[in-house]
Amino acid sequence: DDVWLELEYRQQLYGSTPPFEINSHSITPKIIPNESPEYVMCLLLSILGNSEDTTNTGKLFERLSGEAIKNYTHGSIIIYGFPSKQRVEDIARSTNEKFNFSPTSNFKDRGLDIIAWRSFEDGRCGQIVILFQCASGNNWRLKLLGLPIEAWNNYIAWGSKPLKGFTLPKIIKKDLFNECCYEAGVILDRTRMYKHFTAIDSGLKTEIKAWCDTKIRECC
Repeated sequence: DDVWLELEYRQQLYGSTPPFEINSHSITPKIIPNESPEYVMCLLLSILGNSEDTTNTGKLFERLSGEAIKNYTHGSIIIYGFPSKQRVEDIARSTNEKFNFSPTSNFKDRGLDIIAWRSFEDGRCGQIVILFQCASGNNWRLKLLGLPIEAWNNYIAWGSKPLKGFTLPKIIKKDLFNECCYEAGVILDRTRMYKHFTAIDSGLKTEIKAWCDTKIRECC
């Protein structure tokens, strides 16, 4: 009964087009796996975590997160996380915000994986900005406070203070979700990401499908 209630709750979270349908005595899939590799990747990461080839898998999940974030905000994104060649100066320039200084090299990406913003296209500051951290592994709860927003408020003199955000391939339990939001800000877990897997870059989709095929072969 507990499992069934959880599945019914998840079906509600997915909204009008869930990837499965709960009936009185059955669960019916509503997607074709080969056509939805981005959802399958989230399922595999949720089950297996990210313990092998962690950097490449993590960056692939960041790129997928970036697509979902971009579709959600209807704005622009920059994938910043280490070892990206993007600099804090580049972020300030792209967002028309004032650059102050960069963190020292010891701090690497300073917890930031993706920056998203929705500009007014007038070349001025003062806009919606969200600084996201992405967690593809099972240790995601240790990363909820991993983005020091006050430090980023010093690196860039934002016209309007940015929000924090967090992405992960799992579904956060109902009794934990509010507390996680208090720590990490705007959260895109699997149900929210799934709703925004629209117009995914075809090249990225191909890479994700190849990753999923490899993981499924390894499991079998």
